[in-house]
Amino acid sequence: MVSHVMQGELSKDFFEGCRATLLDKDRNPNWEPSKLELIDDVRVDCYFCKVKHEEWEDLKLPNRSQFELPPYAIAKL
Repeated sequence: MVSHVMQGELSKDFFEGCRATLLDKDRNPNWEPSKLELIDDVRVDCYFCKVKHEEWEDLKLPNRSQFELPPYAIAKL
């Protein structure tokens, strides 16, 4: 989800919020769309789909069983 927000392809609202808060400090962002009610489920679902970019790689996490830790510590990973 963060990757989609930071890419800015689905929406520029994150950058607009940063502009309004940090740069101009007018606290008057121009959201697109202007009202939350105008955002449909399809648009929301796009944030939860896989990033489609030729240079994008999935995050590879180590297998928990590779750690030589006691069971109570592994349970907290």
